[in-house]
This record gives sequence, C-alpha cells and structure tokens, in this order.
Amino acid sequence: MSAITFDPESSWQSSFTFNHVKCLIVCRGPIRLETMNIFKELGATYGMLLSEKDSIIFPQTLAPELRAIRNRRKQVHHVPDYMGATKEERVERIEQVIDICHENGYTHLFAGYGFMAEDAEFVERIENAEISFIGPNSKVIQQAGSKDEAKQLARSLNVSVTPGEDRIDALTLLRKAGKAPDTYFPKIIKNHKLSLPENWQSEELIDQAVTILQASYAKQIDLFTIEELQQETVRQVESIWLENPGKRIRLKHVGGGGGRGQRVVTSVEEIAEAVMSVLIESKAAGEGDNKNFLIELNIENTRHNEIQLLGNGKWCIELGGRDCSLQMHEQKLLEVSLTEEMLEAAAREYESAGKTPQAKVLRSDAKMLSSMCKEAEEFGKALNLDSVSTFECIVEGEKHFFMEVNTRIQVEHRVTEMAYQLQFSNPDNPEDTFVVNSLVAAMLLINCYGEKLSRPKRLPRFVSGVEARLNTTNPALKPHAGGVLRAWSAATENEIRDDQGIGISNPDTGLLQPYNLAGAYDSNVALSITHGISRRESFEKLTEILRCMEVRGHDLHLNVDFHYGLLHWLLGNDPMLKPNTRFVSSYLALAGKLKNFCDQINLDLAWKIQRDQVQKNYGSDGLQIYDQKITLILRPLKKLLNKTHLLMGWLSFQKSKNLHSKLSTFQNPVQTLADLYHFLRLEQHSGVPPSEQIWSNDQKLLETASAFYSELKTRFGKTDLSWQELREILSAEKPPAKFKLGKNLKLWEGISAAHKGHQMSMELLQLPSILAKKAGYYDFRGNNTLEVKIPKEFQDPESNEELIAKLAPPPSAKSNEILAWTGGTFYSRETPEAGEYVREGQHVEEGDVLGLLEVMKMFNQIRAEFPGTIRKICIDAGTGKIVARSQVLFQIDPDIPPVSETEEELFKRQQEQTISLMQSIIPAN
Repeated sequence: MSAITFDPESSWQSSFTFNHVKCLIVCRGPIRLETMNIFKELGATYGMLLSEKDSIIFPQTLAPELRAIRNRRKQVHHVPDYMGATKEERVERIEQVIDICHENGYTHLFAGYGFMAEDAEFVERIENAEISFIGPNSKVIQQAGSKDEAKQLARSLNVSVTPGEDRIDALTLLRKAGKAPDTYFPKIIKNHKLSLPENWQSEELIDQAVTILQASYAKQIDLFTIEELQQETVRQVESIWLENPGKRIRLKHVGGGGGRGQRVVTSVEEIAEAVMSVLIESKAAGEGDNKNFLIELNIENTRHNEIQLLGNGKWCIELGGRDCSLQMHEQKLLEVSLTEEMLEAAAREYESAGKTPQAKVLRSDAKMLSSMCKEAEEFGKALNLDSVSTFECIVEGEKHFFMEVNTRIQVEHRVTEMAYQLQFSNPDNPEDTFVVNSLVAAMLLINCYGEKLSRPKRLPRFVSGVEARLNTTNPALKPHAGGVLRAWSAATENEIRDDQGIGISNPDTGLLQPYNLAGAYDSNVALSITHGISRRESFEKLTEILRCMEVRGHDLHLNVDFHYGLLHWLLGNDPMLKPNTRFVSSYLALAGKLKNFCDQINLDLAWKIQRDQVQKNYGSDGLQIYDQKITLILRPLKKLLNKTHLLMGWLSFQKSKNLHSKLSTFQNPVQTLADLYHFLRLEQHSGVPPSEQIWSNDQKLLETASAFYSELKTRFGKTDLSWQELREILSAEKPPAKFKLGKNLKLWEGISAAHKGHQMSMELLQLPSILAKKAGYYDFRGNNTLEVKIPKEFQDPESNEELIAKLAPPPSAKSNEILAWTGGTFYSRETPEAGEYVREGQHVEEGDVLGLLEVMKMFNQIRAEFPGTIRKICIDAGTGKIVARSQVLFQIDPDIPPVSETEEELFKRQQEQTISLMQSIIPAN
C-alpha cells in the first residue's frame, strides 16, 4: 500500500510534492531502509551516513541498505561513528554532519529512532545551520524529550506521574553549596564564566541550581564529581525507602532511551555501581555531560502502554495506543496495538461467549485508554508538537502514571499504522481528501506542508496490529554477537518485514550476501509486522509467518523460536491477556526449569525401555512394527526437547486442543504426531534438505495410520467421532452392528491388531506433557481478569536469573578459565580515566567484577565465577578490544579445584530419571 494515496486529478493534492527535498538520513537499523523506500516513492532524494563499524571494522558487516542505493559515491557519506562515545566526539560529529549537508546540498535531515534524534542541542544546531529537521523542533525536544522537564510539564497538566525525584543533579549541587548557596552560586558562575539569564536569582534555590547546571553543560564543565552524585543518590533513595520500605527503585537517565541508561536497585550497596552504569550507557560519564537522571519508585506489577501522537504545531491528534509490556532487559520484544475499537469488539465477543468478567475488564481498559489518549493529546497541544511523539505510561490495575515522552518515531510505529490511517481534507473542499498510511511519510508531509494542513481524521484500518522484534539473542534472550546470516526466506503475503536490506538478494545469483551480526550496535536485526480482524487473528498470522520463516547461517542466534513459542502460549491461554513487564523474565525462568528436566531425559534410552516392553508383550512381530517408527517418533521429539521455546509453544498448543495434560485421552496420538510435524515445520515441503522435513518412509507410516482412522470413522457412519468414543469401540471384543461385519470376527481382529500397531510407540508423545507437569508449566496461566497467574517460585528475580541461565549455558571452559560468553568489545576498566578492575596476581572472590563486555550498546559485567588468584589477563584492553565468543579472557587459579560431572555420571543420572519417567507411561507388570 502506498505511503500516501494522492488523487492526481486534484489540484490541491497535486501541490504536495517532495522533489525539492534532498534528505540526509543519519540513523541506522530497520528504519533507515524503510525511510529510503518511502522517500523514493514520494519523489524525494536522499543520502545516508556510513560508519566504520557498518563497513570496515568487522568483516561482512557492510550496511545492507547499500544494495538499494544506485550512486554510492554521491549518496553515501563515511563517518567514524554515527554518534561518538564522548561529548567532544558528538560535537565533532554534529559539525561533520552539517558540513556534509552543506557540501552536498542536503536540505533536510532525518534521524529516525537512533543517532541523536532526541538530542535538543543537536537538533538546534541543525536548525541554526538552516537544515530542516524532519521531526519535532528543538524546543519541543528540550521540553518533552528531557525526561525531567517532561515530568514537570505533566504535573502542570494534572497528569499523574510516578513518585520519585527528577533533579538529582541540582540536589547534588545544592548539597555542595552547603548552607550558603547565595554566595556559592555566584562564585562558581564567576570562576567558570557561566552565562545565565539576568533574573536567575529570582527563582527558587532548586531552580537556580538547574539553571546553573544547564549553563555548565553548555560549556562542558562539571560542577560536581560522580562520587558526589552517587552520595546524593544514596541519600535520596534512602529517603524514598523510608516512605516505601521494600520497594525497588529505578534510576533512569534523562537522555536515555531504548532501555539503555536504566538500572533498578534493591539495596544501598547497589546504588553507586548503578549510577555509574546509567551514566556510561547514556554516554554521560564524561566531563560536562548532563548527568541528571530520574529516581523513580519501581512499580512492580506494571504494564507499559504508549500513545502515538502527531501534530503540526497548532493541532495534535492521538492515534490510539500500543501495549509494549512484553520486554526483557528494558528492551521491547512483542508490541500490539491498543485501540478502543479493538477493546470494544473483544468485549462484545466475550459477552457473547458468556465471559462476563473478561468483558468487564476490557471495558475498564477501554475507559482508561480513552483517558490516556486525552491526556496525551493535551500534552501534545501544550508542547505545540509539530511532528510525531509518543506519550508513554506505566499501568497498574486501573491506574496509569505518565512516564516520559519520546520525541521521535518509535521502533514499533508500524503497529499503529496497522490500526489507523490518516485522512487529510482540503480546507476549501471537504470532499477533496487523501490518505496517509505511513507515519514516516506523515513526518515528511508535516515538515514540508504542516501549516496548510488542517487536523486529519483518524480512519480505522485493521482492528489489530502486532510486531515482533527479531533480535540476535540467545535462548536466554541475552545479546549474541558474531553470527553470520547466510540465507533468509522472503517475507510472506501477510508479513511486512523491515530487515535493513539483509533480505535483498544478489540479482545475478539470487543468493543473499552473508551478513555478520557483529554486535557493534543494538541487537535488533529486523521487525516482522502483521495484522488481523482481532488480536487472535493477528497472533495466528504471526505464528504462521514465524513457522514458515527459514533463517540459516553460522553461529546464528535469533529469537524467532522465542516469539513462536510465546505467541502459541498466548493463543493457548487468551490473546487478550495482559502480561506485565516482568512476565517475560518469569516465562523464561519457567522455560529454564523445563529445560532442566528435558536435559535429564535420554530419548534413546526411553525408546529402548518401551522396545523391551513391546518385545515382552508382542514378540518379534511387535518389534518389526515398532522398529519401523524409530525416526518417525524420535526425530520430532528430540527437536522439541532440545529447543525449549518450541516446547513451551507446543505444550500450550496442545493444551488448548485437549484441555488436559494426558493427550491420549482427548486426541488420537496419530493426529497429535501429525500436528507436531506441522508445528515444527517438519512436514514435507520443497526447497529444504531431508534433515528438515519428514522422511518418505515416515511420511508413508503417518499417512497410512491417518487414512486407517479416517476410514474407520466413515465405516461407522460418524466422521466427527471423538477419539474417546473410537477407542471404546476398538477395545470391544466384537464389532458394532453398524460396521456390518456379521460373523467375520477375523476381520475385526485384523482391525484391532492394526489399531494396536498404529498406536505402538505413540505413548512417548506423552513425555512433553509429563515433563511440563513436573516443571509447573500448567500452573502458569491466565485468569478471568485477564492477568497472568505466575507461581511464586517464578517471581523472585535472583532465582529467575539462575533458571534463565540454563537456557543458554556458557561456552565450555577449562576449570581455570573465564571466557567471553558472546562476541563484543571488552573493557578492563570502568572509564578511560579509571584504574583496571583487576591485575595479575590479584585474589578475587566469586562475583567480583573483572571487566566489562559491551554487546549491542549494553554493558555487561564479567564476574568471577569462583574464588581464586588471577594468573593471567589474556586481553590487554583498557580502551576496548573486540573479542569473539568463547575467547579466553582470564586464567584464574581456583582456591578449590572444581569437580565436573563425567559423561558416565551424566548418563547414569539420565538413566535414573528416564526409567522413573517411563514408569508413568509404561507401568511395570
């Protein structure tokens, strides 16, 4: 569908042209290619920046968007990095960008959701250079994009905000001023030659401190140390804890975003380290950087809702909401549309089904959404919003609290595009209208013609939209760098896929260019978006998209299986469930516990145990039938038990069909097996090797069994005969009269024998549900208030982390080595000015920090896994060095030599567990 649908017969619509636009795109990620395609469609020309990390530092990392550019010499501009690590580098990059624009005749600049899209100073510099910024102007960003100022504006509009402190930097400065701020403030102003408004002393003391700090940031001067900031943070957090004992506290940098620059603390001991992590991730640890962050009460049972806004400086319109609660490490994973139309339709559906409590909840949610949307629109009007922004809230029960405003396009903006279109009308002729289907196109339209556009009308498009972020993460959802993507199936009919151009094939060979997911930037590789007439249908479409998606490469980890399993879990419980922001952590912990049980089972041994039973009961004739099925049964079961996220989805899929854990009671196991092959996409399909589909001999066995039971139902004259009814008939000694066999009992004996043959070995299909029951899988479910009932054992963050770690065990290491768990950049010190974390010969305790591993812009602490003495530091990297997965970082002599499990001990443990488990399937005679 076109980004904007213009009628060429309308002179008014024909006036909206974009051939005068020459735009420099300074962001990266999926938004870059999307923007290029939209600009091309609208007739605008463009160029892009290209960093060294996206071209020459890592092998096979050349930005895939280049495949869509015709004239690289004129359209591609090389820079060391898109942003820079320090304030000095950022200032240098801004000047470089401005020079590129002037030297190449760029009239506009687009920053997407990366680079410095929400940096008011950057946007102001662009504006002053007479380059048109496609996005909110610098004043809007300053007031709304800075999280502390946005909260102050929200309070002035009577919008409820999260309890906490917004101005920790000002409080730190006031603390340093002591009892004499009236003399201290003028002194530092004079010493540092700060430029302040004439009336600055007429403000309250806290506001004076804010004004002075803004002037110091402008001159890149620090007025307090990080240590002083840490100390004041401790005081403020302790004060909050006095009124809210036992609550966790969130620290969030005013310029952070995308989950970065945030930490949650539970004790005083964690605060200093958390402050430093917040500053480092926000690139605010350097001299003169804005070091302010929010201190907020961390509301635990929360959902994350946001309202999409669009304005032209005079009017503002809300475009409904999105629920982004399914997230991990503050990174969103699955986003769904949230509109009054969808909630009302779902409420009516529940009422028709007699689900009154659920309908009541949805109507309450619709009322709260309406309130959020009105507040968001008022906020946008107060800002004089002149582009897109997002009004973000946290929701607890029937209450919502303003969190922040993102003054940029969001990663998940297409979810809103699935829900609504925008119809603009000619002010002189209301019948003369055009429709906008793209928010990026709307940004360009308003940038060029905002003053002549009246407030648009919101048109429902599809009832429901959903987006899955396809990230390069391991099964524990930790970033995984270094994989090489070599093949990716094309997007299907119902899928919009924003993949940065990775899927563009070589026109000569038809093959994809290998792409190294090196981890230089964030973990997001692509976005998969679809829609439906209900949330259920949109989820069903997305599960089918993911089922059919084929991704191949070397050491490649994408979270496709996680999304596939999670969507099936939601479909099997209730698509309208309202999981909170901690749900994914608990869900992964459950998966980790389930994997732990799966690892204790040896399927080959289970097969042998049942084989012995078959031989005992049926002799060699039984074995002849049984042995034919070994690959038919074990291939899908092994894949299922080896891929826990698939198992999580399969169990929910089966639960929704059978409403019980014992599958044989409600569905013919032959059908269950056919479902399993389909679920795993192991059914026969073209273009894949034999290892990824059912083998022909197994296909024949499955088809023969399915045809046998289908024929029986036809003979009984009841094609909808349930499995339970059919089993009772087949267990009888004599055939039913309807079967018209007369006295031909031999034929009936043959039918009975065939039935036993087809069911032979099918008992093993009960293994997944038995393991699930042991893990507590079926206790993890939704209730009639559409909340998720999470067992207590999966609510503790520390125990959850231990269980989640089982999903992605670290690389095998010698007993005295610490390895890199993924590729990334290793740092041996906290900041360039700080000392090394550890030195050779130093003794460390378990849990001590040894270094930092930056993976996809997230800093991960490398901790000692056992107490010991550092024999050798294998990486000399004070300023950062690229490392590969499994690379040795440290050699440590342990205080106590570790004892590892031998293969024989592992087999013995699996043998005991497998025998015990098989007794519940095949009781000993």
